[in-house]
Amino acid sequence: MRNILWKGLFCSGVVLASPAVLAVEGGGGNTPNGADGFMAGALPPPGTYGLAFLNHYSGDRFNDGNGNSSVPGFSVKANVAALKIVHMTNTDVYGGLLGFYSALPLVDQTVQAVGRTDSRTGLGDLEVGSLVAWHQGDWHWYGLMALVAPTGLYNKDRLANIGSNYTTLRPQFGWTYAPANGIDISSRFTYSFNTRNNATNYKSGQYFEADYNLGYAFTPSFKAGLQGYYFQQITNDEQNGVKVGSDGNKGRVLAIGPGLFYQSSFASFELKYLTETMVENRVQGKSLWFKSVFKF
Repeated sequence: MRNILWKGLFCSGVVLASPAVLAVEGGGGNTPNGADGFMAGALPPPGTYGLAFLNHYSGDRFNDGNGNSSVPGFSVKANVAALKIVHMTNTDVYGGLLGFYSALPLVDQTVQAVGRTDSRTGLGDLEVGSLVAWHQGDWHWYGLMALVAPTGLYNKDRLANIGSNYTTLRPQFGWTYAPANGIDISSRFTYSFNTRNNATNYKSGQYFEADYNLGYAFTPSFKAGLQGYYFQQITNDEQNGVKVGSDGNKGRVLAIGPGLFYQSSFASFELKYLTETMVENRVQGKSLWFKSVFKF
């Protein structure tokens, strides 16, 4: 574990915003776990939109493959502010609307482990993508392809890194079922393919991640629900072409917690608090999310 730790183990795990320090080279990833919730699959009509994210993440243990704490004196705290710009066009693609987006986070984090402390603040990795969104009655869904570029600060000798130092290609699918009775059932699924970190010759395995929401609209403007995410690494981590550890250092986590949503005349606002459990080969912690969507 110590060998992995010194090879840039900790990074923001953020693309647009996420539970910020998820040991990328220790079974985690750079997908924004928990970012989507209410109406996750319902993209807006043609126009340009801004999505603002604030996230606070804290964890006091790093678990091994058996779910046991494995790094002495470990703790992490991170704050993320991110802006995502989405532009939906009028272009028809197989009955859906074509769109494009970009997202960039600003990350501040502090990591403590095995007697060392490190802090860092700066811009994280840039994410760009194109998508197609469909709407049919009570159902809404989209498909997209994202590219995460290694633009964030990275140093293999630092504990705190806010960039991953590798490129990720990520297909994504989201859907929402929102009938007139007020139910909101939504989810977002991603699958990530990672290139090698050339600074450490470490390649993080492929992983699946899903955000979910089970909500209900008590009024036309107010919703409450149960939200969270599930992360499961599928293929092994490798270093110098060799599998890392007996289990490939595969990460896993389930998060769950309450969420609130409010729609005003000019923007929507979402607040959630998520607690992680069933954690293997990564940080275990809690996160507080705030999200707002508005039209330019």
